[in-house]
Amino acid sequence: MKLRKGFVAVQVGLRANDHDEIGDIYFQRFTIPISYFYNPLFLKLLDRASEVYGYNANGPLMLPCSIEDFVNLQCRIEKRSLC
Repeated sequence: MKLRKGFVAVQVGLRANDHDEIGDIYFQRFTIPISYFYNPLFLKLLDRASEVYGYNANGPLMLPCSIEDFVNLQCRIEKRSLC
């Protein structure tokens, strides 16, 4: 899937059992603007991702949080009042 210029795809979600590579997985793909990488709230999530997955991950950028929490984070970043 080709992305628009200035956007990046991320996978958001939590594994039901972090010790089981095949366990139930609840991930959703999001396309976010690169500007998120300058937001302190998003940078905290990136720090957490590096703790959980490390820096040498293959594939998409994985973000370890619930989908609901990520949507809430997007709302806070976008400063939308309808969230």
